[in-house]
Amino acid sequence: MNTKLEKSFEVTQSPNLVWEHLIDPEKVMDCVPGISIEEKVCDNRYKGKVDMKFGPIGVNYKADIVYDEIDFESRKITLSGKGVDTKGMGNAGLKMALDLTETAEGGSKVDAVMEVTISGKVAQFGSRLVNTVSNQLFKQFVTNFTKKLNEAEQG
Repeated sequence: MNTKLEKSFEVTQSPNLVWEHLIDPEKVMDCVPGISIEEKVCDNRYKGKVDMKFGPIGVNYKADIVYDEIDFESRKITLSGKGVDTKGMGNAGLKMALDLTETAEGGSKVDAVMEVTISGKVAQFGSRLVNTVSNQLFKQFVTNFTKKLNEAEQG
């Protein structure tokens, strides 16, 4: 099953602060519920875990996350992730493009385009459930990321 998601959000913090967080998986990934970074393999490659619930099914993936490109000049990031279910019940893939721009007020806007591929038990529930869960996770991410940016700005 494949699905494409397009999301965006705005925060009051400067693009410099937001960029500093977006390019550092250890600062940004813990804002996504159920995702943790466990090991930095090299400059742009990380190993982690994804533990999430899709309706009645819980998934536990061992994940590889790669920052494929970080364009400092235009503030664009492309990354990919692959996960294999620890119980052999399927796998998942993600390709994401992030684009950071400054708002008229001096804050930041982040646009994200994600292509998600899922196989196995979760795929049986279809893209509607994946979209619903993704929307919930995105809202939680924005809340957590905004809180982290506020703390960084004050600290």
